[in-house]
Amino acid sequence: MNNLFKKLLENYRLYNAMVDISSISRRYFVIGFFDGVLTVLGMIMGAHLSGDASKELIISAGIATALALGISSGWGAFEAERAEQIIAKMEKKKALLKDVKGCAIDKAHEFAMIVSSIVHGVAPIPAAVIPIMPYLFFPLNQAFYFALALGLLSLFIVGMFLGKISKTNLIVSGLRMVTAGFVTLLVVTILSPSHFV
Repeated sequence: MNNLFKKLLENYRLYNAMVDISSISRRYFVIGFFDGVLTVLGMIMGAHLSGDASKELIISAGIATALALGISSGWGAFEAERAEQIIAKMEKKKALLKDVKGCAIDKAHEFAMIVSSIVHGVAPIPAAVIPIMPYLFFPLNQAFYFALALGLLSLFIVGMFLGKISKTNLIVSGLRMVTAGFVTLLVVTILSPSHFV
C-alpha cells in the first residue's frame, strides 16, 4: 500500500512537471466550489422568497442540486479537458516530430484529464452542502441567516486562498468573491418569480 502511494506520488510529480496538473486542478476546484456555493445560495434565496420554503424541501433540493452540479461539472470538465489535452498532445507531437502515444507525455495528458475532471466534479458537492447544513440544526428562519453567512464565509475563504496563491491582498481577494455572492443574491431577489406571480 505504501509503495503504491509512493508510486502515485512520483507519477503525479512527473506528470505535473509535464502538463501543470496543479494549476489546472486549482482552477477547476475554485470554479466548482464557487458554482456549488452560489447555486445553492440562489436556490435557498428563491425558496424563501416563494413563501413555501421548508427545511425538508431545502435539504432535499439542495442535496439533489449538489449531486447534479457534481455530475455536470465533472462530465463537462472531462469533455473540455479531453479536447484540450488532445490539442496539447498534437502540438507536442508536431514539435517533437514523433508520435507521443504510449509514452510519458501521453500518460501525463491522460492523467491531467482524469484528475481535473474528478476535482471539478467533487468541488461543488461540499461547497453546496455547506449552506444546507444549518437547516439540519436550526429552525427555518434562523437557518436561512446561518446559510447565507456560511455561504458567504466559504466564498471569502476561497477568495483568500486565491489571494495567497497569486500573492495578492488576501482580504481584497476574499471580498471580491463575497461581492459575487452578494450580486448573485441581489439578482435572485430582484428577478424572483414570486414578485410577478
